[in-house]
Amino acid sequence: MSDEVIIRELVGLDQTMTIFPLYSQVSRLSEVVVCQRLAAMFAEGNYRCIAAYIDKRMVGASGFWTGTQLWCGKYIEADNVVVDNHAQSGHRRQDDGVDRGGGGAD
Repeated sequence: MSDEVIIRELVGLDQTMTIFPLYSQVSRLSEVVVCQRLAAMFAEGNYRCIAAYIDKRMVGASGFWTGTQLWCGKYIEADNVVVDNHAQSGHRRQDDGVDRGGGGAD
């Protein structure tokens, strides 16, 4: 087993939805709701997503927004960073029953 991490951009909704099993470790949102919200985010035109892989297994993912602000110019903002429970530094987060779906109505 290699410990080399490969980071790849997930292009489009179909590729980005491959994060759902990983994302469902930290959220109780349904696959339908996640797909609807990602579609809306992509429609805004400045949202993208990357995933980290070890031995072809997705171990992390993050969306990110890009834009331009007056005070700093171009920027990137990480959003919804998720790391696989089994890949975290030798420990697993216990399920405490808290919905970490990001608030908002479905």
